[in-house]
Amino acid sequence: MPNKDALIKKLMSKPAPKNFTMRELDALMRKCGCRKFSGGRGSGIGYLHEESGRVVQFDAPHPGNELYRYHVNMVKAFFEEIGEVKP
Repeated sequence: MPNKDALIKKLMSKPAPKNFTMRELDALMRKCGCRKFSGGRGSGIGYLHEESGRVVQFDAPHPGNELYRYHVNMVKAFFEEIGEVKP
């Protein structure tokens, strides 16, 4: 698994990556101090940033494992909010 910086670089690339997987997201979120949780209904998932209390939630992609473009945009905005990347 790539390191934190490599994963952030891939996530933040332009155009948005079409092959960023849930496995990569889970690893990156752990490395950034986030805890994963199930989000209330069906395939809902979320990540809680322990230090700031910020949360990002969405339905997991299916049937595939790659994040959709709107997932990538949500995660990018979340990373800006928690200070992992600069806007």
